[in-house]
Amino acid sequence: MIPFPLKTRKQTRIAMTVSEIIKLGSQKLKAAKKDDADFDSQCLAAFVTGCNISSLRLKYADSVTDREETKFFRFIERRINGEPLQYIIKEWDFMGRTFDVGEGVLIPRPETEQLVEYALDFLKDKSEPTVIDLCSGSGCIAVSIAAERPDAKVYAVEKFPGAFGYLLSNIEKIGVKNVNAVNGDIFDPAVLSDIEPDLILSNPPYIRTSDLSGLQEEVKKEPVTALDGGSDGYDFYRVLASHWMKKLPKGGMIAVECGEDQTEYISELFKENADSAESLNDLSGLPRIVGAII
Repeated sequence: MIPFPLKTRKQTRIAMTVSEIIKLGSQKLKAAKKDDADFDSQCLAAFVTGCNISSLRLKYADSVTDREETKFFRFIERRINGEPLQYIIKEWDFMGRTFDVGEGVLIPRPETEQLVEYALDFLKDKSEPTVIDLCSGSGCIAVSIAAERPDAKVYAVEKFPGAFGYLLSNIEKIGVKNVNAVNGDIFDPAVLSDIEPDLILSNPPYIRTSDLSGLQEEVKKEPVTALDGGSDGYDFYRVLASHWMKKLPKGGMIAVECGEDQTEYISELFKENADSAESLNDLSGLPRIVGAII
């Protein structure tokens, strides 16, 4: 095991440079068999020195303060112990914007950006559309849609208080005025009962309960309420099909993210209330999105 730098009061501190802490941090992460060790070390160095990762190279020769060095290696230790990088730095980029994230909310992922892009393409010919984002979490979907389409009226539904707090903070942080945050349960038929949307979006929990124990350690740190889709992984898709799709008018659409082995079942489920359904592959070529037109 690579030891952490030790100092005593009697020792004269020899300041490390930004480049040196990045190198040592990366070595520690690699020794702990952490993926993306170089990238994580760079992100943490940028975070403790107060710069963004794109300008970090300009600071490589700069000395770090004792406080910055201490914080950096504490953060490295937290990563070694399985805490997600995003929870440590308390933010993550999504669709070109930086969202607040932390314990209690699902971390935004690139696959979900494709869901947003798919939605925006559907909305391009619609004026002042109404959009509902179910299981909104951090609000990355709802807020991104609202930012790209300021003429849209967006409703973001989130049940759990921890995630709902991040939803509210991201609405304020990004500065969108057209998102209505709703603290509600999508299984409650009274939620948004009087709203007729043009588009429904959701990245709901879809992992089978029996599969939760086999997830990566970092994923296990995310809220189980954002992961557990029930015994077969389809609990949320069934209520989307049986209740929420019935709110859509002719020509309206529902689009969801799901697991790579779930698109066929969800497509057939949605076809019961839709004229057509299709699945889309993610950047890795895996089927991860289902869209259905009423």
